[in-house]
Amino acid sequence: MEKALIYCRVSSEEQAIKGYSLDAQEKFCRKFAEDNSYAVKGVFRDEGKSGTNLDRPALQDMLAKCQQKEEAISAVLVQETDRLARSTKDHLTIKAILKKVGIKLISVAQPMLDDSPEGNMIDTILASVNQFQSDINSRKTKKGLQERFNCGWWPGWAPLGYIKKDLENGRSIVAPDPERWHLVREGLKMYLTGNYSAIEISDVLYEKGLTSRLGKRIGNSVMISILKNPFYAGLMRWNGQEKMGKHKPMITLEEHRQIITIMDIHNYHACRRRKHNFLLRGFVFCDICGQKYTAEKHRERKNSDYYHCSAVVRKHSNRGQNIEVGELEKQVEEQFRGIKFTQGFIDLTIRKVKDFYQKRTTETNKNKQGLLNKKMAVEKKMVVAENKLITGTLKDDGFIRIRDRLEVEIKNIQKQIDEQENKRKVDIDTIRDVLLLTRNIYEAYKKALPVVKRLYLSLFWDGFWVKDKQIVKTKLTKLIENLVEEKDVIIRNNWLRGLDSNQD
Repeated sequence: MEKALIYCRVSSEEQAIKGYSLDAQEKFCRKFAEDNSYAVKGVFRDEGKSGTNLDRPALQDMLAKCQQKEEAISAVLVQETDRLARSTKDHLTIKAILKKVGIKLISVAQPMLDDSPEGNMIDTILASVNQFQSDINSRKTKKGLQERFNCGWWPGWAPLGYIKKDLENGRSIVAPDPERWHLVREGLKMYLTGNYSAIEISDVLYEKGLTSRLGKRIGNSVMISILKNPFYAGLMRWNGQEKMGKHKPMITLEEHRQIITIMDIHNYHACRRRKHNFLLRGFVFCDICGQKYTAEKHRERKNSDYYHCSAVVRKHSNRGQNIEVGELEKQVEEQFRGIKFTQGFIDLTIRKVKDFYQKRTTETNKNKQGLLNKKMAVEKKMVVAENKLITGTLKDDGFIRIRDRLEVEIKNIQKQIDEQENKRKVDIDTIRDVLLLTRNIYEAYKKALPVVKRLYLSLFWDGFWVKDKQIVKTKLTKLIENLVEEKDVIIRNNWLRGLDSNQD
């Protein structure tokens, strides 16, 4: 009695409903084997696997067994050829592999597929038809996803914090996850303060119960992706397209832009830390040995965070040298009191800011007016379509298609108008920061978020040297030193202990 293997595949519940269940396929093939004196030596089943590629565990196992000479397999049984592959190339590849080791491929429900020239021709045609059907299904799927996107609904997997919610009409939408939505939103708000890194947010939220769908802590790279994703601000990006979605956003678009800005600043002067953010790490040095200061954080004891010399091999005692984080950061803050821009430099900056503001305002107003005109023209088209519907010159289905298309245009134009307005707000905020910095450097630093403070530190200072818990020496950046030489910056030495520059 000849030996045979059975291969079954199902890709979805829909196929199971149509009679392609794995059990049904196996039963059909076993009946054929029994009627044709084949001894079944193995059944290989791929469940939930697409037939459009060869990367299927059971298929690979079946092909490997076919190539083992000691098995002496004579035939592979499938219910129909599309169970084996939905690609003409893959089908012919599998058939060639089997033929090379002398194994027949038998499609039980397609007896016309034999080894005759006619049978091979029909086999190839059927393989092409299977691929054609697969391509058609793929095109339908892509079209359906595009329609979902056009209607304002996310066509992909629901991001963390959201779930797919089934509607009565058989469709599904993205809705807030009742267990995770508020936690993810809290993480976004935490990052907006500038006081937390992605790692710290993952830690805090994990303690509050936020996990991945597998129940694990959210990894740093995943958390960064969440922070960068505009979907949480209502903006969908898919296949090179952008559109405001109908899902409930966690933050505003302006807050999303602020998050990206904070990330850029972090990367500009990145603090090389693994776990905790310390404002002065990288800027403070030991005046005894010259090594950088590092910082330690103790969760179990309050008010015990401190900076200390990071030398691995101690060249000196650290007794009396460790300084609490708050105390050293206050000393650094005081250093900014002694730096002041001259009135001439301030006046020049104001003129530059005024020119910038006028130019950007003119540009923004022009762009905004153009968009408003464009929106008005589309709205007029909508009125025309409505009048045609009322007078009966436009059928209902035609009106619906026109209305849906015009509504998408109006929403996209409105999004661009909102972006222009947000750009204007960002410009004003930038101008406020620049004016405050030039007029009162100390107040600007004092009011800034931690991430912006690090930017100010990198702008003004190369470092601070500490001994006996006091800043004993400071060094300005080359940029500020040049401004001092050009007499655009005034340094008050009585405020800056040990400053290298002798400028007054």
